[in-house]
Amino acid sequence: MMLETFSFLPQMSADQLAEQVRSIVSRQLVVGIEYSARPDPYDHYWTMWKLPLFGTADPAAVLAELESCRRAHPEAYIKINGYDRARQGQVVSFVAARPEPGST
Repeated sequence: MMLETFSFLPQMSADQLAEQVRSIVSRQLVVGIEYSARPDPYDHYWTMWKLPLFGTADPAAVLAELESCRRAHPEAYIKINGYDRARQGQVVSFVAARPEPGST
């Protein structure tokens, strides 16, 4: 299933994913993690994992929350969003994890 720009590329490695998270955090964007077991192009609302990570400066904390969400919802697609306070909107969004094979 193709969901956004990165979905047309091979799955990101752990290092590539960590680099994307570092980029989001270094730009001082607010990180949000969302998940959905059945993404639909006509339904833009995914379930938010906990609250957005306001003021997070540690990429490892974001990756730990991503892993917690993955363990809690192995059947779900999980995306990371970056929200810009100045522009008051989402400026980054990509699927960071896909369901484990056979979990759906």
